[in-house]
Parts: sequence; C-alpha cells; structure tokens
Amino acid sequence: MLKEIALGALVSLSPLEKKALDNFQTRLGEEQINYTDTTKYVYTKKDSIQLVAIESLTPTEKRALDNFQKRLEREGYDISQYLEDPRFGIRRFEKGKKQTDYTNINESWYLNPDSIKTCIPFMEDNLYWLKKVQGEHGISPEHMASLLQLETRCGKYTGVYPSIVAFASVYIDRPDRRTEYLGYAKDFFNLFTDTTDNILLPRDIFNIEMSYAGAYGISQGIPPMIIKHGPKADGDGDGVVNLMKTADAIKFAALLLDEEFEYRENPTRAIRRYNGGHEFYGRAIIMHADSLRKIWEMKKREPINKISNYPNTPHILKPIETKNLHYMKRDIPQLPQKQVFLKRIFTNNKSRKKTSNN
Repeated sequence: MLKEIALGALVSLSPLEKKALDNFQTRLGEEQINYTDTTKYVYTKKDSIQLVAIESLTPTEKRALDNFQKRLEREGYDISQYLEDPRFGIRRFEKGKKQTDYTNINESWYLNPDSIKTCIPFMEDNLYWLKKVQGEHGISPEHMASLLQLETRCGKYTGVYPSIVAFASVYIDRPDRRTEYLGYAKDFFNLFTDTTDNILLPRDIFNIEMSYAGAYGISQGIPPMIIKHGPKADGDGDGVVNLMKTADAIKFAALLLDEEFEYRENPTRAIRRYNGGHEFYGRAIIMHADSLRKIWEMKKREPINKISNYPNTPHILKPIETKNLHYMKRDIPQLPQKQVFLKRIFTNNKSRKKTSNN
C-alpha cells in the first residue's frame, strides 16, 4: 500500500533526515548531476563546470543554436532529439582569457619536474607501442609521450563535454569558426552513424566525451582527422580502433604527425601543427621531450632512440566481450590475434603432414 508523504521545508527536517539528504546530494554529485536549482535542469560535468540549459540561454545564444540546428537539418542531420535531451546544455566560455604559455613554468604545469617524471611510468608501460611507431613512422618515444602528456596527461584527462555539447558551444561562442565547427559536427555524425567501419564509439552520443574544442580520445583527434586516419590506427592489431585505448591512440597520433604533418622532414613544425600551429605548444613539447629523454637515459642507462632490444611481444591481446559492451557494434573479430596466429600454424602443419604422406 502506498504511503502518503508530506513534503516539508528543509528547516523542518530532523537531524537524521538532514544527514540523509546531504548523503543524497553527495551521491548525486558523484554522478555528476546538480539539482540545486529547481527551476531548471543543469548538467554538471566532472570538472564542476556547469552547462547552461536551453531555456536559460540569452536570445543571441538561442538564435545561434537555432541556426546551428537548421544548417545541420539542411544537410540531412536531425539533432532535435539531442537538444531535447535533459543532458544537453551549453558551455559558456570565459571571455578574454589569455592563451596559456606552456613554456612558462610559472604560468603552466606542463614543464614542472613532476609533469616530466610522471611520463616515465607511461613510457615503461607502453614501450612496445612507442618503439613500434618509432620504427614505422619515425616518431621518437619522448616526443610522443610529451605530446600525449600535454594533450591529455597521457590519457588521464580526455575531456568531459558530450560531443554534441562541444560542437554547439563553440559554434555559439565563436562566429568566426562556425563553418569549421559545422563541418566537425557533420563529420562526427557520419562517424557515429557508420557501423561498417572499424572505429569504436559509445552507443550513447552523450557518453562520447570530448575536450571543449571537440577533440576526442587519448590523442585528441578532431572528427575530420579521425575519418581520414582513424581506420588505419589499429595499433594493437585486434581488428578495431578504439581511440580511448593507448596502443590505438599512439598509432593515431603517429599517423597524424607522419602522414599529415610531415614529421620526418621537420619534427618541430609537425608537433606545432598537431595543435593548430600554436608557437607555445610546439616549443613546450620539444623542451619537455628533451628533459624527458635525459631523465630516461639517466635512469635506464641506454639511448631512448635505440629501436633494437625492445620487447618482442606486447601484453596478451584479450578477445573483446560484446555482450556487455556499451560501444557501437562493429565487425569485431571472433578470435584475438594470438589465437588466429596459432590456428594458422596448426592448419599449415596439417597441410604439411598430408603432403608428406602423399
């Protein structure tokens, strides 16, 4: 039998009830949702930056969002279901914010000694993949580690903004970049809806979390670059590309640096172009990589650019579980690479025996 519950003001709650309510609010905070404003729904992400609900946008912002939606509709992309989703909101950017100079240790965390030292365990754990792309694309391990450290702290912070939120927010905030971000949105929707390629993405568009500028994954790829180089970025050879996985992210970044930005001709220029050509960005990564190489060689007592004597095999590849996978279903191989290899040897041995018997 249903119990009728009387709703009272917060001041009328007993100490036990207040404690339970505090616990409820804390647990909601852990789930990244803020219900403190009862007049509208506001979705709060991991970094505590609030997204503004549509009904709270200014008239100018609403007109820009309507323009974004209509331009996509004319191209055949219907985003109405995402705009109606209670998780949708707009990020308001801080006006007049100065670009961070990553070469300045007083202004940025990046060249701090701790930032450089934390790359050593990352390089140790992923030495096979780093050396592999060095052999295939010429990217030095210290350049790759330093680049990923600046992009996502080697995968620790890959972005907190749902993809549709990132594209719409920049479109509203930057009139000068609207055509560019409309293109990003279209490329992204093509990626999201294409189930014939080998690129894994979460099923729920709001679970595809990006940087505020719309870059995805450990190596922060933008949609047009993912379309162009993503299918070739199967770094660990498991048949699929998951840019939230280190081996594939390293391969993707190597493809961009080598094939898109001509790393072999000019490493410094290629690294600078990886993030839109910002001078501070390229210089900071080179400085970080130089320090990282010195620490590595002092610790390991061997040159980091030596391709020989690296592990012959990576960690054992595990088959991808599809029954509980929250990713889009793709053409996932039934057998992991190692089993396929063993099966091939077994088949060849069988055929040899038949030949010898004849």
